[in-house]
Amino acid sequence: MEESGSLEDFSSGLSPELADAFGVAEINTAVGYLKGNLYAVLLPLLLGLMAVTATGTLTAGDEEAGRLELLLALPVERRSVYLLRFLVVAFALAVVAFLVWAAVLMSVVSLDMDVTAAGVSAVSLTTWLLAVLHAGVAYAVAAFGARRGVTVGAAAAVLVVGYLLHAIAPLSDALEPLAAVSPWEWALGSDPLANGFPWGGIALLAVCCAVLAAVGTAVVDRRDVKTA
Repeated sequence: MEESGSLEDFSSGLSPELADAFGVAEINTAVGYLKGNLYAVLLPLLLGLMAVTATGTLTAGDEEAGRLELLLALPVERRSVYLLRFLVVAFALAVVAFLVWAAVLMSVVSLDMDVTAAGVSAVSLTTWLLAVLHAGVAYAVAAFGARRGVTVGAAAAVLVVGYLLHAIAPLSDALEPLAAVSPWEWALGSDPLANGFPWGGIALLAVCCAVLAAVGTAVVDRRDVKTA
């Protein structure tokens, strides 16, 4: 990979700042290739959209359609019903992240790529936490009684704005400080594929996930569930 200039030519027409923004800087290296084709945008975006769509459907969508009425008529706590659905989404995201991790790691080993197992594990963990955070945003919005469309739209907007802050804000000196508030920056800003586990970013992501889950659970326990 490093002997071929074709991949390097792909990004040669971009400024260094734009190349970093789209994850194609040093794309002629193994780490740069994986970032540009998978970890910089594609996988976090797909997992994030899966997270917000699934969470919105299982919470606000089921409530809006009246599918929760019979379940909530049983002697079960409302907050348990909602929290379990959020945890199911987090588990499903973990399964997808694990499968991608295993596939990438096997490819790295079989092709003798210059990428460490710790780097693949680190970026897989931060990408999963990033998706769970956005599932938490959808969960919290749904807990306030928002409809499915509003829930998914609001969480998807947070996902996209976070990416823009992470990727585009550093291009401007005036906007660069805003990148620090982006969950994408916490997850990917330190280049975990190359540098390993960003423990500060992991802690921020985990705390935000826990706070969003706690807020959503507390709010839904204090309101009436809508009927179809």
